[in-house]
Amino acid sequence: MKNRKLNVLIGQINPIVGDIDRNKDLITDIIKNNQNSDIIAFPEMSLVGYPLMDHILDPLIRKRNFAAVEEIKKLNSKATIILGTFTEPSELKEKFQPFYNSAIVIEGDNIKHIENKRLIPNYDVFDERRYFSFDKKFEPIEIKGINVGILICEDIWDDAYEIKVASNLVSNGAEILIVINASPYHINKFNIRKELICSKSKQFSVPIVYVNMVGGLDEIVYDGNSFISNKFGQVVFKAKAFEEDVVNIEINIDEENPIEEKNYEKDWRDNVVNALKLNLYDYYHKSGIFKGVVLGLSGGIDSAFTAYICAKSLGPDKVNAIMMPTRYTSQDSIDLARKLCENLNIKYIIHPIDDLFSAYETDIEINLGKVKFDVADENLQARIRATILMYYSNKFNWLLISTGNKSEIGVGYCTLYGDTNGGKNIPGDLLKIQIYDICDWINQNKEEIPRGIIERPPTAELRENQKDSDSLPPYEILDIILEEIIEHGIGSELKHLKEKGIDSNTINRVRKLYLNSEYKRRQLVQTIKISASAFGIGRRYPVLKRIKF
Repeated sequence: MKNRKLNVLIGQINPIVGDIDRNKDLITDIIKNNQNSDIIAFPEMSLVGYPLMDHILDPLIRKRNFAAVEEIKKLNSKATIILGTFTEPSELKEKFQPFYNSAIVIEGDNIKHIENKRLIPNYDVFDERRYFSFDKKFEPIEIKGINVGILICEDIWDDAYEIKVASNLVSNGAEILIVINASPYHINKFNIRKELICSKSKQFSVPIVYVNMVGGLDEIVYDGNSFISNKFGQVVFKAKAFEEDVVNIEINIDEENPIEEKNYEKDWRDNVVNALKLNLYDYYHKSGIFKGVVLGLSGGIDSAFTAYICAKSLGPDKVNAIMMPTRYTSQDSIDLARKLCENLNIKYIIHPIDDLFSAYETDIEINLGKVKFDVADENLQARIRATILMYYSNKFNWLLISTGNKSEIGVGYCTLYGDTNGGKNIPGDLLKIQIYDICDWINQNKEEIPRGIIERPPTAELRENQKDSDSLPPYEILDIILEEIIEHGIGSELKHLKEKGIDSNTINRVRKLYLNSEYKRRQLVQTIKISASAFGIGRRYPVLKRIKF
């Protein structure tokens, strides 16, 4: 009876886009310290970082990529290396897409095989067809006497494609599949991957090793969560989430019996908090140019949640909160904001702006005469605050953090060059009701976000006794409508919303606000993607259009 085993080392690493020397050194150290492994597998494009975007066209990047591969070969490793990077074979030289997204297989000091990605995604955050050609080969390779099929990320998500990569590899003799990935996180993503991988393991009766990248890159979070499924479709190992993990796992190719599977579920709120923390941490530290962060603190839930993420990601000593009250700011707001800062142990400054606002009012009256107070005067306060925040940012080299949520962004309930200013937005892919839910979860063991912030009615405090509900439907209704529009489009069948008691006028009002706010969304700062449909690089809508409904 056969009892063949493979020792596979999962190199779940956090590369930096373009820093090939640093990535190479990280990879090299792992290889040197794990010579007893049969296979060492690194994520998709891990040598150069992902996505490189147009940097892949730069001769310097291409030269360093090639040189790094040569240096890794010289290690003459006893383990077989599966290395994710790009290649540029001569047969693609004259093509519009002159590269392959590749897995380079190194044995000893030789390149034994190069596996190229067959399915090239071009949706959401992916734009691979701009650079990469398709490959059409499905031949497993022999490693330590076992036929190994190698896939690259989208290759395993073949249900929507005519080409079935996993099936072809198994038909050609693959006894185990190794999938290297740069798969972005969104809520429930691990369960989606798990369902896919385990179903294919069971279907083809082969173990599958899923190796994923970890780290933050612009709007994207790579969550790690690498895992292995056995041929019965059960998860036998899962790596850490939202941090690097280098783990050696022995896989029994000829395993005869299923196992008692563990529960790998984690609360979605825990995952969201960790995703936001990781993205901010990497943006701050990988850029290497900031000496702290700064945000405007209002006494409301969005800025409170943002301050919490900043403190937990970077440490309280890096966080600077600025409270900028006017005549419309309640004492309750100031007290709650101060209490939050004390709870989080972050620095705060109270910088009133009413004198500045009054000076603007006087100057405007001199030039325009007496004018009625309206939304322009509300926005003026937000823009004064933005100027003050930008001053602190410039003066002390602090990254300005924006605090707007997805509900407000979705309907344009935000001020361009005001509360939308910043270099990174924390809650911009979370609906308002989700933020309330997460804040309650944060407080389950200790009240870090004061209850008064969570319980008070939402208000921008830009005019006397203002409430968000003066301008918008209640968030419990608004978020349901917005989620439907964002996920399924402006013309989506909304009959079920009406069955929930949401009237047509409210639905159409939200539709109109959504459509008319695209110009604001186009100018917003970089947010962090944690949903399947985020306002960001994966979204393509024109500013100017006319849609009737």
